[in-house]
Amino acid sequence: EMSAGQRGPERFLYALLVSLMLIAECAGATQSTEKVSPPPGTKLCALTFDDGPDAEKTARVLDKLDYYGIHATFFWIGQKVAEANRSVMARLTAGGHEVGNHSWDHQAMNKLSEDEIRTSVEKTSEAILRYTGKLPRFFRAPNLATSALMYETVPYPFMGGSVIAKDWEPRWGGLPGAEERAARVLDGIQDGAIILMHDTQPDPHPTPEALDIIIPGLIGKGYHFVTLSELFKHRNVFPQAGVEIQWAIVK
Repeated sequence: EMSAGQRGPERFLYALLVSLMLIAECAGATQSTEKVSPPPGTKLCALTFDDGPDAEKTARVLDKLDYYGIHATFFWIGQKVAEANRSVMARLTAGGHEVGNHSWDHQAMNKLSEDEIRTSVEKTSEAILRYTGKLPRFFRAPNLATSALMYETVPYPFMGGSVIAKDWEPRWGGLPGAEERAARVLDGIQDGAIILMHDTQPDPHPTPEALDIIIPGLIGKGYHFVTLSELFKHRNVFPQAGVEIQWAIVK
């Protein structure tokens, strides 16, 4: 078994590789399906979705995004990145959306050991790479619960959300209907906002219907939708791993 001292250089090289890829992609690389860049001064927002992929429920969200011509960022749970969801994962990546790391099993990680944190993140990244051909660019902590050790160990910038739709089960404090979820987003929007939603939750889950309110509503307010990488690129901001920041808005 490798000692802690032996693992140090290995962890450093892995984090360096991820950081270099992130800087290159945020600085210059774009998806081939990306729309024309918005003019300077345009208000921007990034739709993000947690807890997928799921063959049926992620597809419902993609249907809405395709209809409106919107690209988004999806944070995947590693154990769901599997053959059962191959088709929807291929559709998502081919459609110009991007993928982030949301841990292996959605277990709260703020009490985990360094090895447990690393294993969860690396297994998820390896699964994402296997099915998409790309490493993820960002990490979102399960339940947004973080620790100093997580920031030290995870080789990605941490993403939160300045607008949280609360689109989970009402018994856990979520909002029940599409109208309520949409109103929370429309009322809380700011330029540069990261909007946190979920493509996968137990039924009934009216987030796809909420998008029929949110997307036209924000377009009407003058907003342009971008992926997280595009948001950072347009704002000339380069988020770094190892920094105790959970990004919620990019100004």
